[in-house]
Amino acid sequence: MFHFEKNFGLFIGKLKENIYHKHYALQISVSAKSKMELSVKNEKEIIGKSFFINSKVEHKLISNSNQLTVLINPLSSIGHQLHLQSRKSNFKLLNENLSNRLIETLNKFETSEIDFEKLCELIRQVLSEYQCTCESENHLDEQRIINTIKYMDANFEKVLSLEEVAEKCFLSPTRFLHLFKEKTNLTFRRYQLWNKLIKSLPFLVKNSITETAYTFGFSDSSHYTRTFKETFGVTPKFLISKT
Repeated sequence: MFHFEKNFGLFIGKLKENIYHKHYALQISVSAKSKMELSVKNEKEIIGKSFFINSKVEHKLISNSNQLTVLINPLSSIGHQLHLQSRKSNFKLLNENLSNRLIETLNKFETSEIDFEKLCELIRQVLSEYQCTCESENHLDEQRIINTIKYMDANFEKVLSLEEVAEKCFLSPTRFLHLFKEKTNLTFRRYQLWNKLIKSLPFLVKNSITETAYTFGFSDSSHYTRTFKETFGVTPKFLISKT
């Protein structure tokens, strides 16, 4: 089962097969029943029941029992605070307080004490406590890039050219690419793919992979599937089977 909204998404299920992958989101994963195996590229494998994985860290996670994974937008207030706490750690065991609260929520869902909608609400409440005390909800500190992301969000189904988006910022394409990477820590093209992929997930549940690919601006179903697998470590079919 999965749920996605503006600043975070979550997935509950077993991960018996998972390839190395990386994504823009910060990742928190917890398991209530058994320990998980986390492998990070070029790092020693670690075993545990709760992990934090930083943005763009190539990893794979194996869990033989149901686990809860939360993906958090690094540009959100919550993401900014977690980034400050993690500093430059690629991954680490999750702090005990947050781990216990998430595992407790997962346990309530597993025992049918709460339904999936209530679980999402409780996860949202827990994450809200980790928001920055900053007044601004957006931590980019660059209005031109903020406006660019809003424009991309509003036109996610289109293939936006570099020239078109740069013009919206009144910047040359070269200067725009540099500024975008500096402020978001992601290239313009990769952000576009990430944005389209995340927005496609609710549509994918009710439609075919081919329909989803074309609706969200991917060249074909193979391109969509390849991007999906590189990002999440599983195929779109795996996600559909869990709904």
